[in-house]
Amino acid sequence: MRLKNFFEILQVRVAANLKIEISQYYLNYAWWIFEPILTMGVFYLIFGIILNSGTEYFVAFLLVGLTSWNWFSQGVSSSLTSIFANKSLILQTKIPKILFPLTIVCQTTFKHFIVTAILLIFLIFYPTPVTTSWAFLPLLMGVQFVLINAAATFCAALVPFLPDLKFVIQTFLRLMFYGSGVFFNIDSVVLPEHRSILYLNPIAGLLQNYRKILIYGEWPDLTYIFYVFIFACLFMWLSQLLIFRLDHKYARVCMQ
Repeated sequence: MRLKNFFEILQVRVAANLKIEISQYYLNYAWWIFEPILTMGVFYLIFGIILNSGTEYFVAFLLVGLTSWNWFSQGVSSSLTSIFANKSLILQTKIPKILFPLTIVCQTTFKHFIVTAILLIFLIFYPTPVTTSWAFLPLLMGVQFVLINAAATFCAALVPFLPDLKFVIQTFLRLMFYGSGVFFNIDSVVLPEHRSILYLNPIAGLLQNYRKILIYGEWPDLTYIFYVFIFACLFMWLSQLLIFRLDHKYARVCMQ
């Protein structure tokens, strides 16, 4: 399949899936705006007013962490069964299987853009500094997109052959969630000798850098981001190699 045709099909599938998803709700597209606003409102009420810990910018700290983590978690977990879910199409025509997890990742990314826009509006009115460091946001999001796509493709490639693997991956995602510093500052809570272990989780480092640029007005750790980008690219290459090597076997698995 030509690259141009591949991206045309990807665009059509993403748009169609988003339309089908939103057609289930009475509010239609407005729900993509109301849902994150309601979520942020609940966290602001609970952590900003009722359980105010006195930590500076804690609500913003929490929302930035949750927003970035949810993008990764939803992109990967929603892609686990993306190949088997399209078995009817796989049995009818020869199509690159990488299209299916990539479609899911693009869907979650589109919705993440909306959530990010709402988050930025919140941060403008919240007493956090708005500085030129925000210009690094596209860089961080670009690196995270490659990382999400790599993880989603790798997991989606294996689950059709090992269906129980999806439960293992979901458990692993929960472990990553608690070790990524969504609810706490790794540099303040974790002992120095243990921080390097937690930062082996690239999401933990990305969350710290999101907070640096969006909350504290600091430049990100560009060296760390570069290493994460190289890792994400290598992981993406490995995931693509795996799914292409297994491509001819998916039809047989889908027939079982």
